Amino acid sequence: MGKDRLDEPLDLLNYATWKLRFELLCGELGYGHALLAAPISEADVNMSNKVKSVMAKNVKNHHLQTIVRAANTKAAWDALAATFASTCNTRKIALRQELSDFKMANGEHMPVYVSRARQLQSDLLDVGHVVTDAELTTIIIKGLPR
Repeated sequence: MGKDRLDEPLDLLNYATWKLRFELLCGELGYGHALLAAPISEADVNMSNKVKSVMAKNVKNHHLQTIVRAANTKAAWDALAATFASTCNTRKIALRQELSDFKMANGEHMPVYVSRARQLQSDLLDVGHVVTDAELTTIIIKGLPR
C-alpha cells in the first residue's frame, strides 16, 4: 500500500483495529494532533484537510459521507467513533459469544489462531470488556483440537 494507506480500510467490523492503525499512521505522517483538536490556525485547517483526505482513502465507501460531511478531521473522527459506539452493546454481546465459542479452524496455523484470539481480545477491550491474558490463554488452549 501507499505510505498514506492502511492494508485494510475501515469497514463494519474492524473499527478497533482500524482506529489504532490510523492513529499510528497519522503519527507517522506527523498528523496525529489533527485527530484530537479542531483546527484554529490556517496551518491547522490545511493539515485537517490533508488528514481528511488520508482518512477518506482508508475507509470503505459506506463511511465516506461521514468524513466528507464533517467540518474537519476531529469532527469526522468523532462521528466515526459515535457511529461505532451506537452499536457497542450489540457488538459486545456478539464478541462475547464469539469468545465463548472460540475454536481453532481445521487447517488453521497456530500463529494465525493466536492472532485471531488476540484480535478478539482487542475488539472486546474496545467495547469495554476486559479479557485478561490468563483468560485468553485458557480460551486458546480450550479451543485447540483434541
